[in-house]
Amino acid sequence: MPVRRAMGPHPDHTRELIDRMSITQEVAHSLKWVTISKFAAQIIRWTVTFLVIRILSPDDYGLMAMAGVVLSFFEVFASAGLGTALIQAASFSHRQVQEIFGLILLVNLTLAVGMVLLAPWAAGYYQDDRLIPILHILPVVFMISALETLPSAMLTRGMQFKRRSLSELAASTIAALITLGLAWKGLGIWALIWGYICEVALRALFLNLVNPMLLIPKFHFGTSLSLISFGGTKTLVMFAWFIFSSMDLFIGGRLWSAEVLGIYAIAIQLSHIPLNKLTPIVKQVALPAYAKIHHQPGDELSNYYLKANGLTMLIAFPIFFGLAAVSPVLIPVLLGEKWLAAILPATLLPLILPFRMSQELMDPVLEAIGRPKEALKNWMIIISIITPSLYLGAFWGGVVGLCIGWLVGMPLSYALTSRITIQNLGIDPRAFSRTVFPPLIIAMIMLTAVRGIHFFMTDLLPGIPLLILEVSVGAITYTSLAWLFCNDEFRSALHILSRLRRR
Repeated sequence: MPVRRAMGPHPDHTRELIDRMSITQEVAHSLKWVTISKFAAQIIRWTVTFLVIRILSPDDYGLMAMAGVVLSFFEVFASAGLGTALIQAASFSHRQVQEIFGLILLVNLTLAVGMVLLAPWAAGYYQDDRLIPILHILPVVFMISALETLPSAMLTRGMQFKRRSLSELAASTIAALITLGLAWKGLGIWALIWGYICEVALRALFLNLVNPMLLIPKFHFGTSLSLISFGGTKTLVMFAWFIFSSMDLFIGGRLWSAEVLGIYAIAIQLSHIPLNKLTPIVKQVALPAYAKIHHQPGDELSNYYLKANGLTMLIAFPIFFGLAAVSPVLIPVLLGEKWLAAILPATLLPLILPFRMSQELMDPVLEAIGRPKEALKNWMIIISIITPSLYLGAFWGGVVGLCIGWLVGMPLSYALTSRITIQNLGIDPRAFSRTVFPPLIIAMIMLTAVRGIHFFMTDLLPGIPLLILEVSVGAITYTSLAWLFCNDEFRSALHILSRLRRR
């Protein structure tokens, strides 16, 4: 009589299940460390930033915004997309890493020289010669950042976010305190300049200490052409992103004075705090996680992306719509009376940021499946819509007109680019819509409730108690409605938070 083997899961299926669980655990662990370190750093940075804003003038921030556009343009090309190429590659050789290092050094040296030469032209465009010495000092960051690209990319590829995040936390904290000290001493805009340079230098130092890479650069690139090709496409995507993200300051800097631009820049800075802090956390983890999922047969990447977008929207809408709702109280309390002109733009701008946050999360999933050109196509569509919308708004309506340009252009471009992305992933449009519209509608109800409280209570309560009341009403309204109408996403968010606490 033959012996019957105990039935069990097929070895391949078991291995696949283990791999999926491993990726999920890595993502949860990575998110924990990225979130903790980013949150700790930003508590310090927010405190310091608001103190510095109270010390400096709108003119200082307008000048910094002008310099920031030029710096951001050159920063697009700083890593040539090569760090991302290494993160998503299935494998590569030591020789290829040496070649990539050599190319990064050449590119960054060229950028530093180019920025120095371009300084007079940039000052002429903005009609402010004070930019010239600033743009002669800032290029030093390119030679420094060339030394951090590979250690950072390797830590990201290995999902070793604890070491990377703690390094960034230390650099960010020290640099923020340096900025505050210099501002307190009366250095004006130079406090922002030297603070930024210190942050780049400290981050490069700490990343090399926690992940030292002793490489001899190679300047013959024959074995790395595939990585360079991917990096080139990624650079084009980043360049398109730069145009999109800097177009408002580029247009406003030409049409307005430095003081008016400074008002808009502070409204942007305040509105973008959640965007600038939440998006890197998710994107930092998303690309290596998506790449691992994509390289494993049988994994449904589209389902992971759909769930990620649903959770992102569930979190983004209340944060940004809530920020829009409380801005009339928040700005006087936080920044002081001299920034009251920033209230209206700070009320309008957050309304489009959930769409922008979701938009920026499309790049990692398209890159993970090896289609960076689709991400580039998305950004080309966005630019073709946003650019005329912003220019016409700024030309005819000033700061408020520019904000209205965002409100018109961003939702339209998001509708088009999300369609391209879900087609590449094979996602049902109705399933994708269910990740967007329920939290949007709930957030609109929350915003209406908070504004109602403001209307009836603004003459009865001083600033801080009124702000606490508005935040409380908004949080209760959104949480209760989300529990009723977005129960699956709400439970998923609670599950992730509970896992992060346990780990």
